[in-house]
Amino acid sequence: RKLADGFYSLGGGAVDAAGKLYFVDRQFHRIHGWSETEGVSVVADAPLDPVNLAIDRSGRLMVLSSAGAAATVYAIKPDDPQAVTVIAPTPATQREGARVAVPGSFWTNGEFRDQYDPATDRFTTLAEMFARDVGAAKPLAYASPDGSLALPAYRVWQQGPADHRGWRFSDTLDTYGLVTGRVGERIHVANGSEDRTYSALIGPGGALTDLRPFAPRGGESVATAPDGRVYVANGEVFVYAADGRELGRIDVPERPLQLIFGGADGRTLFALTHHAVYAARP
Repeated sequence: RKLADGFYSLGGGAVDAAGKLYFVDRQFHRIHGWSETEGVSVVADAPLDPVNLAIDRSGRLMVLSSAGAAATVYAIKPDDPQAVTVIAPTPATQREGARVAVPGSFWTNGEFRDQYDPATDRFTTLAEMFARDVGAAKPLAYASPDGSLALPAYRVWQQGPADHRGWRFSDTLDTYGLVTGRVGERIHVANGSEDRTYSALIGPGGALTDLRPFAPRGGESVATAPDGRVYVANGEVFVYAADGRELGRIDVPERPLQLIFGGADGRTLFALTHHAVYAARP
């Protein structure tokens, strides 16, 4: 069912402990919320260049912004969005029980590096590039005010001036949304350039190791349900069992860009498209 529409370019969705959905309309620099009891709401009108969200244990929104040459991260309380806490990157140390936020999808195709090895007369494959790049721990991270969440500081490439006129690219800025997990937990991420979904162990500094091919589709987003089923946004929503068997498909009227589970019981599948928010109870 369609929950809300009339947006321009949605992404960056995250859910809090109560299952409330938060998301960004990136074109209009606006953070929205949605819950069954409240419907759609404006949480922050015109915050600084929001791109992606993550939520710490206390309920604060960590906002990844495209402002600045290396991007910016700040925290706001949904009930007091004017009180902004800018977060500086610090050495990536892992607190016990803290979660790490990483991109839910990657586009790793080697365009910023020469991939030809003249000694062996071969090019690095897409799978090798992906494993190499996501397996590297980031030395710096942005820690949430309560210490329960860390966003690794991914390298940012800048084109043009450092103000709003410039373009900035990074794995965390380019993805449609973030996924979180505790160190040692297995998560699912998509490699869009290879069109494949992987499972991986998340480590300190956001390193993804022990990569295992999971599904021969890797689109814009991946979400894991409480029952272990995995949902892949790749034109439509494709459903897989925990062992990788394809189980079916959920058709969405618009192309799904980000999938995330939430709601009061954590079993509502939210699908963000460019212009609308949909929900299903698979």
